[in-house]
This record gives sequence, C-alpha cells and structure tokens, in this order.
Amino acid sequence: MNHKERVLKALNNEIPDRVPFFYWDVPEFGDRMMSYFGFTNRDQLLEHLDVDFRWVEPKYIGPQLVESDNKRKKDIWGVGYSRIQTGEFEYWNADIFPLEGVIDPEVLEDYPWPTNELFDFYSLPEQIERYKDYAIMTAPGYSSPGLFRIVQRLIGRETFMDVMMSHPKFFKALCDKVVSFYTDFLDAFFEAGDGKIDFVRVADDFGSQTGLTIGQDHWDKYIRPAIDAFIKKPKEMGAHFYMHSCGGVRKLLPNFISAGAEVLDPIQTRANGMSPDGLKKDFGKLITFCGAMDEELLLRKGTAEQVKEGVKELLDTMGPGGRFILGPSHKIKVETPIENVIAMYEAARDWRMQ
Repeated sequence: MNHKERVLKALNNEIPDRVPFFYWDVPEFGDRMMSYFGFTNRDQLLEHLDVDFRWVEPKYIGPQLVESDNKRKKDIWGVGYSRIQTGEFEYWNADIFPLEGVIDPEVLEDYPWPTNELFDFYSLPEQIERYKDYAIMTAPGYSSPGLFRIVQRLIGRETFMDVMMSHPKFFKALCDKVVSFYTDFLDAFFEAGDGKIDFVRVADDFGSQTGLTIGQDHWDKYIRPAIDAFIKKPKEMGAHFYMHSCGGVRKLLPNFISAGAEVLDPIQTRANGMSPDGLKKDFGKLITFCGAMDEELLLRKGTAEQVKEGVKELLDTMGPGGRFILGPSHKIKVETPIENVIAMYEAARDWRMQ
C-alpha cells in the first residue's frame, strides 16, 4: 500500500495498513530537524518520518517579497512582516496591515490585489508527477484558500470584529475581493493539476480555546458562500475537501460536513469540546480527523516516553474504524524537542489496533 492509497483508504471508513501521518511545522523547526538529520531538503525529512502527504503550489514569479537583509517581507496581499528574535529563535511577525482604518469600499478598487499573473501554474505537473504516490494537497500559505484569516491580516486582527459589525458594506466588498482572487487562482491550479491533486485545503480559524469566534449568521453570510466558491473547481476535478480550523469548533462540525468537508484538522484537543473520544463517538463515521497529538504540552514540554504513551492513548481512541490521520494539534513550534517529534511517529508506526 503506497502513501496515497493509505490516506484514501482511511477516508473511506476502512482500515489501512497503519494510521496515515501528517506533518505541520513552523519553517524554523523544519530547519532544525533537517540540520539534526543532515538533510538538505524537506522531502528527505518527510520521507524519513514516513509522512503520507505532500504539498504542491505554483511557482511564485512576481516581485521579490523578502527584502535583501531578510529582516522585512510582504506577502502577496501586501501585509508586512518583521523578523523577530526571541532568545535563540527567530520568526516572522505581521506588523503592517495595509487596509487598517479603511472603511470606504471604493478604496478597494484601487488596491493592488494579487492575480494569477504572479504564478507559474505550468510548474505544477512536475511536482505532481514527483509526488504521484503520495496524498497531494494544496500547500498551506497562498495556495490554500481562506477568507477571514486573509481579511484579518489586511485590516488588523484587533479591528476585525468592529469592521465586520459596524461597516458591513465595506466588509462584504473586501470578502468579495478575496473570494474573487481565490476562485480564479483555484480554477487555474486545478486545471493544471489535471485531476491528479487529491485535496484542496481550505484554511481559516473559527475557534479559540474556549469555543467559536464566529456565529451561525457569519457562517451563512460569508463563510459558506466562500467555501462553495473555493471548492467548486477542485470538486469538479475529483479532489477531496480538507478543512483547517484551529480552536474549539465542535459546534461547527455539522456545518463543515454539510459543506462537503471530508477531513478536519488540526484538532486542538485542549480546546473546549474537542476531546478525541467525544469527536470520534459523534462524528467519527462522517468526517476524518487529522492531527490531535497535543502540541502544546506533550510535544513541546513532555518527555519522549510521555509522547509515546500519549500516541498510544490517542490512537486507541481515534484509530478504530479508520477516519483518522495522525499529526500535531498545531504547527510544531521552533522550541519543540526534536526527539519528541521522532517519538511521535515511531510510536504511531508501531501501534496496532487491538
């Protein structure tokens, strides 16, 4: 059984030869892992960990985004970032929100929105051929569509709710711009993929540790129409819908499922309502769960032996009947002990259903 077959079997309420593996980190941790093993590229790391997924994205061919000193950058939306150092670790921090304070919809007409001209979609077939034995997914970042996470960075997280509630005309116009870009982008992406891309990953965050951060009205007015637009072309090309949302989103599970989501990650088990046993019992035959290995305490602060015990407990709960993919409950942080991540995958490889 190859990697692609293993993942698709798990999606179909069947039992694969082992639980499939997903991997998700901040780039700085990936660099640490590659250095630890002496690897020169990410594919070597994923192969060593026996990860079943691979990400693809069109090559970016637009203006340079990272400044020459590697201290400042912009993303394709014009959001600015600074390189921040905390102790021995560095990371990118968003600090320029280009539409912060704007409430006039007419301003959006002159804004430099990203277009398909920034990308070389002809670069996709070679990547797809290279990863043909893996479950192929749209890469996190610009290749995975989202709505509220993009809008938050354009106008600033602190003012997001105020703009949505107090300036609905502007907010709707802004959402429409984001959806328009991604509809065109995904049409070109999946046409180039020619039916060989397995998953479209839609990424937004609708929950916090305590519960939902959006209401049903927000879902109905903004999110569901955006999702329908995002997945139209991928579904036509045979792709599965993979939903990402952090936080306590249990109450949105029926919405995800009715929208066609077949996978949900990352399952932050310490968030309200996200205990693995409850999710498996109530939704385990309706949607595949991906992630759920406690990144906050076990991976980051536990011992390797505690991680292995945690993996067994998690798989004993989520593994039976298929519909589960093991991975971290959030991006693996740069300070996480490398031996704990190794222990997670080793323990999962050794696990067998009783």
